[in-house]
Amino acid sequence: MKLATCLASFLSLVCVSSSSAAPAELKFATFDESQTEYDRSVKPLMAKHCAQCHGSDLAEKELNLQELPPDMKATTSAARWAVVLAQLSLKKMPPQDEAQPSADARAAMITWIKAELKRSGKHVAMREEYFNGNIIEHALLFGGKPTSLLDAPTRVRRLSPEIYAALTSDVGRGANVGQPFSPKGGTTFKDMGAPKLDEPTTSQLIGNALLIVDKLTWHKMEGGVAKSERGAPNQLVRLFDEKDPAKDTDFETAITYLFDYILRRKPTADELQSFTALMNQNIKDSGRKTGVKFTLAAVLLLPEAVLRSERGAGPADERGLVRLAPREIAFAVTYALTDRRPESWLLADAEQGKLATSEGVEAAVRKMLDDPKFDKPRIMRFFREYFGYKQATEVFKNPDEPVEHYPRELVADTDRLIEWIVEQDKEVLRELLTTNKAFVNFRWDKNKQQGFKARNEAIHVAYGLPPDWKWTVDQPIELPANQRAGILTQPAWLVAVSKSDDNDVIHRGKWIRERLLGNVVPDIPITVDAQLPIAAEKTLRERMAVTQEQYCWQCHRLMNRVGYPLEMYDHFGRFRVVERVLDVEATAKNVDSKGKPLGPILRGVPAEISGGIEFVGDKRVEGDVNGAVEFMHKLADSERVEQVFVRHAFRYWMGRNETPGDAASLQAAHRAYRDSGGSMKALIAALLTSDSFMYRVKTDKKVTVNSDSNQTNKP
Repeated sequence: MKLATCLASFLSLVCVSSSSAAPAELKFATFDESQTEYDRSVKPLMAKHCAQCHGSDLAEKELNLQELPPDMKATTSAARWAVVLAQLSLKKMPPQDEAQPSADARAAMITWIKAELKRSGKHVAMREEYFNGNIIEHALLFGGKPTSLLDAPTRVRRLSPEIYAALTSDVGRGANVGQPFSPKGGTTFKDMGAPKLDEPTTSQLIGNALLIVDKLTWHKMEGGVAKSERGAPNQLVRLFDEKDPAKDTDFETAITYLFDYILRRKPTADELQSFTALMNQNIKDSGRKTGVKFTLAAVLLLPEAVLRSERGAGPADERGLVRLAPREIAFAVTYALTDRRPESWLLADAEQGKLATSEGVEAAVRKMLDDPKFDKPRIMRFFREYFGYKQATEVFKNPDEPVEHYPRELVADTDRLIEWIVEQDKEVLRELLTTNKAFVNFRWDKNKQQGFKARNEAIHVAYGLPPDWKWTVDQPIELPANQRAGILTQPAWLVAVSKSDDNDVIHRGKWIRERLLGNVVPDIPITVDAQLPIAAEKTLRERMAVTQEQYCWQCHRLMNRVGYPLEMYDHFGRFRVVERVLDVEATAKNVDSKGKPLGPILRGVPAEISGGIEFVGDKRVEGDVNGAVEFMHKLADSERVEQVFVRHAFRYWMGRNETPGDAASLQAAHRAYRDSGGSMKALIAALLTSDSFMYRVKTDKKVTVNSDSNQTNKP
């Protein structure tokens, strides 16, 4: 069987050639080799282009490149070099209004940094294909009238795992297919940075296609005539007749049926001709049964079945932009909200030209958003991925601790709270950050439209409710306003960002710094022991004193003080006023009559919950806070925090990081959110009707699938 012929249309788009020749990879066996290349390629470039701002006399943002050690293995300079690498790769350094190094000089410096990171053992944490979107200065996006042009490239993205699963579920008739796609990781949201379609992926896709065709063509033979079984479509079963072999018209009928069934459209005349010829050739080469199945399977391997096209149609406008084709828009707005293929009415709108205008797209988006029967799982998925509280189910807790802990129930409670807030659709972000309401051990039956008790265990203790609290269907309930404020004080989130036996101020602080304040915390290991001292007699804050050492503080100053206010909860998410530490003297005396230790004795130390916000660049949000409740309300009052939330929503619904060219779309989305009284629907509608969503930069180059969904390759 010559399968290559069947798959030609699919594989032609799965090209992974690079856009230009990459610089030769450097490998340094010793620092002397690295130093030689540093002196040749890096030092002269920094002297010419960087010393004015990052020299010994004036080190902008405390980054003195003249004194930054090039030996990343023997020093702690790797973290700072990683920042330089990111700035160079994004062409943010030198600034655009300064003289720029040549492309070769920039590439040589980038290559040296990567090679030295690798030699020093720091390369494992580098994400060369992805950079934190917060690197783009907030002021470039929200600081005034947009000045940059939209620069979103045309692209072809592979389907998300959820969309592919829904597709195969819809058309597969119970076929036991495998999942070929998985999130790549290293990105803010799962549907960003899609991996390339490599050989294992395509092999799985081929196998799945054949399994589905087996289900669609289930039949038995009676006297050379194929008889449909289990509801297999007669148009497909007819192809297996031996007594009266199918003709070209039968092939065309079958292909037309399968195109409509899988792709939701009719084949073109050229496609009918090509598939008919392919069917005849495959039957000739491999026999009727095999030839028919492989030809039908090829429909499931067409680009439309596994890829999402965002290439646009028609001539470019005066800005050099091309609008997505109406059919592309139909799929794009549908996949923005759900995992299912577009409904018939939306495809009809596309065919009738109703999606050719912004008003038509907005009407379609609003229709889906306002329809309670239209399932919109991607909205809740945004909040799950944004807050990350589902990770609570993956944090191991010591089973010997005398605490009733049910992480799945806690996650489900937070799910329901977010659903409830989104259903109200008023000041959504503020409510998410400040509400003292909670659903406790509560489930919602969508069919009966009523709540019910999930389990009988004392889950409510995690919320600070008394042990004798009586469960009620009248939820959400109000928790003490001085104890809880929003999702970050829900037990599920607190557990998700904790360790097995202690709180995690560092990662809680990193989350707040990046997801709410829009800053960047360098993400690379440095040559120090990253573990806090093991000292059971000390509080967590006392043990974190080591993070204030000079080589650690550059990063920890961004995280520690924004994480400390959450110390008013323990690692099970329970409210507390004291932190339990080992009482060394009492433990030493706690022995039996024979002097055998009887176990540790703990003492209570008042929990230190003071913290603050610095280094944001917005004095309106900076300052000291005391405790999580005050902290959350301060964050909720910040316009910057609201704008950073919009930035994250943009990344999720665009499937890429924002750029300065997206400033107009971001500002319009924020205005829509603000003018509507904090409506999530308004924010989503603004994003899905923005230029960033509907337009791409016109290019005559061939668009191919890449390992990074934010880019295209040009062979």
